[in-house]
Amino acid sequence: NEQHKNKLEMSSVLIQEKERQRIGSDLHDSVINSLNVLYLKSQAGQSDQKMLINDIQETIFLTRRISHDLNPPLLEYQNIEDLCRDIIKQWATFYNTKTNINTQQFFDLTVEQKVHLIRMVQELITNIHKHAKATSIELTLRTTKQNLMLLVKDDGIGFSYKPHDKTTGLGLQNIQARAKILNATFKYKKGTTNGTTFIFLMPKNNLR
Repeated sequence: NEQHKNKLEMSSVLIQEKERQRIGSDLHDSVINSLNVLYLKSQAGQSDQKMLINDIQETIFLTRRISHDLNPPLLEYQNIEDLCRDIIKQWATFYNTKTNINTQQFFDLTVEQKVHLIRMVQELITNIHKHAKATSIELTLRTTKQNLMLLVKDDGIGFSYKPHDKTTGLGLQNIQARAKILNATFKYKKGTTNGTTFIFLMPKNNLR
């Protein structure tokens, strides 16, 4: 038990450091770049007010998304269904989004478990946004008497996931670590023509 506890603590520290790196990357790639564009336009005398307003609104959206990712509001009181809907809703500006919720059985998740689940969803969608060249994202959440199942699907270019590959990206390493903490399993399935499907499964006897 002590060895398992030490592993969890080490995983937690690792995840925190990787989250900081991801946040720094988000701030640099999204917000700072957007502000630089606004600055250059203002210096170049591009005074198209409508365009500038759109750029400012886009920067506000990016900042709000990062802030929300860091600290989802009312996390303790929201159920996982509403949290998933809220995350997908944030991306509706960029993608055709669809959410399927089928909760046959109530799952009383701890705050920590909800954090890990929504961080995985956020990580998945961030990866899609950065790499997949997708036009649509679909999220399915299903609970039964035995399992909690989470599925995220896109229509992008797809990729090959190898669990033990040392070149696995930072986002996938985070997902792998979180799934381990939750004693859950996950896999990626590449579509026959395009897209990728992520499937996460957490048995109910792993809860609490």
